[in-house]
Amino acid sequence: MGALRIGACAGFVALVVAAGVGVDFGAGQPKAAAEPFTAAEEEVVGLLPPGYAAGSCTRATNPFPNAIASLDCTDDANSETPDYARFTLYDKLDSLNADFATTIGGMALAPCPGGNASPGTWNYGPHLSQPGGRIACGSVEDQSDVAWTRESQLLLATVNGGPSMNDLYSWWQRYGAAT
Repeated sequence: MGALRIGACAGFVALVVAAGVGVDFGAGQPKAAAEPFTAAEEEVVGLLPPGYAAGSCTRATNPFPNAIASLDCTDDANSETPDYARFTLYDKLDSLNADFATTIGGMALAPCPGGNASPGTWNYGPHLSQPGGRIACGSVEDQSDVAWTRESQLLLATVNGGPSMNDLYSWWQRYGAAT
């Protein structure tokens, strides 16, 4: 009985010591490699604005059901890039517009800087004559948030985490609205 007790204590001490020095009992087991992006996700990567690269994005864990691809991206150490973004691709304009409506339904909407409507539309081109899509400004969980669509690309994007709504909207004007 005494030998059994000593053996059990020695085993417990060895386990505590191993844990205390950080021994990894799973060492030597191969780690799962990240799954490569699908063709549709690669298409989203090709539409990313400056400051976001494929390496800063992961497959969205809870994409909209009608999306064909959705990536969650984080700032690529570019101080002007919003902290978080989601870029979602569609194959139908109706699905894009429905999910834009769902997205802004979860925002506390506010006018975009400069008194621009939110939700509203945006245009691009030499005389801002070409329709680009829809836009909304506001906040989600007390963080500034801008959501927009690029209708020609069937892309829905949302960014947040900028220092202020003015900064986030200025970033969108420079990079997000680019088509």
